[in-house]
Amino acid sequence: MGAFLAKTSDDLALFDILSITIKKYPAELSLSSLICLMGAVQSAAVALVAERHPAAWAVGWDSRLLAPVYTGVISSGVTYYVQGLVMKTRGPVFVTAFNPLCMIIVAALGTIILAEKLYLGSIIGGIVIAFGLYSVVLKGWQKCRIRRRMGKLDQP
Repeated sequence: MGAFLAKTSDDLALFDILSITIKKYPAELSLSSLICLMGAVQSAAVALVAERHPAAWAVGWDSRLLAPVYTGVISSGVTYYVQGLVMKTRGPVFVTAFNPLCMIIVAALGTIILAEKLYLGSIIGGIVIAFGLYSVVLKGWQKCRIRRRMGKLDQP
């Protein structure tokens, strides 16, 4: 639980930094591309250290190629672009508030499309994760509201 709260507060800090960056760097697509490129470089470095067998790096024209390409283009690229647009208009707290929604959508689509079993422990764990996230998001939202009242933060 502590690791999740640390990761959630880290994500909130990342969205704060990205919201400042997106105001100063208005080219959202270029920023999304740079974020994805740096993520690819970091992932490649970790993958090269973790998997040293050449057979694991063989990619054919099947799902072993389609899955990473789809994940990279749709999940990362489009997601960062949309998050950047929403951060620019609504702020970082609004973006973070929808993270549990992604978890619910994945669980629902997994049970419907992939016929995965949904266990009670998964549901309880999801509730605990959503509660932890919203407690951190609520704290960040309260800080922003206090700063606005004191006149230290611009209105979105």
